[in-house]
Amino acid sequence: MTRIARRRLPISVWVVTLAVPLTASAIGVGLQLAWLPELPDAVVVHWGVDGPDGFAAPGATIWLSALLGLGLPALFTIILAAARSSQFSIVQKLLACTSAASGVMVAVLTTASLGVQRGLVEASAAPSIAPWVAISAACALAVGLASWFSMPAAQPRTHVAESVEAMPLTPGERTVWLARTRISTGAAFAIIAAIVIASGAVALAIAMTAGATWPLALVPLLLLCLAAIAIAWTVRVDPSGLVVRSAPLGVPAVRIPVRDIARVETVQIEPLADFGGWGWRWGPGRGFGVIARAGEALDVERRDGRRFVVTVDDASTAAALLAAYAQLPAES
Repeated sequence: MTRIARRRLPISVWVVTLAVPLTASAIGVGLQLAWLPELPDAVVVHWGVDGPDGFAAPGATIWLSALLGLGLPALFTIILAAARSSQFSIVQKLLACTSAASGVMVAVLTTASLGVQRGLVEASAAPSIAPWVAISAACALAVGLASWFSMPAAQPRTHVAESVEAMPLTPGERTVWLARTRISTGAAFAIIAAIVIASGAVALAIAMTAGATWPLALVPLLLLCLAAIAIAWTVRVDPSGLVVRSAPLGVPAVRIPVRDIARVETVQIEPLADFGGWGWRWGPGRGFGVIARAGEALDVERRDGRRFVVTVDDASTAAALLAAYAQLPAES
């Protein structure tokens, strides 16, 4: 398997990804703790069309603010650390900016939601936080833009496809190539972290609202389903063409008949830079793909111009065999 050399990310990326949101969270949680004696016994945690309609203990609200303030930048940090990259890509830059912007927005909004309730006897008298929603969004946008320009320019990815020579086959010979590909350890850790953080935040939110926000439980369940699909894939090349399917569930599956294949190549893939992550993905200029890890991948172009990429060990052998089968109809 061909390995992609890692390149260290600039220090400014880690400052934006970690330092900015953690600082915002620390300031926000500090203010919330300082205001705790001034808050009513139950504070508003949700505003509906007709006003406050969800209440919880102030301490639980502060815990949720701290959990989100720590969890979000931690998740973005894990994703950036897990991605093998030979250069600083635009996707990595966007992830760093998103970490900073989301951290600031959460800190401003959660702090403001408690700030407007200082001195109230009954939380039901709390004013709307709609203006603060707009203010927090504006702060997030400003921080995101400032973060973008504080980091070095992203380097454009250059893809060098390697053409393959069709494997020699004797008339009537049937050869089958089988392989299994699974996501890397770093990617698996990032997915697990996302599920754990989402589950913790959802559990706390449901507890705070006495079960009123139970539909949020669908979020970690959806993440679990997506993880089950993405964890491992089987790749098969035979006289009928290429078949790639999710190993645990069997679906989704991709079938490309040999009669539809125009070209077969191998290419080096970097998950974040080329496809924005792992699993069943779509990448600009790359088409759809099954992206399990960084490194060598089988790149198939259909006759209608659509492309499909799957990262797998020994992709060159798979490409050579698939190219041979794709040529057989024309040669017969």
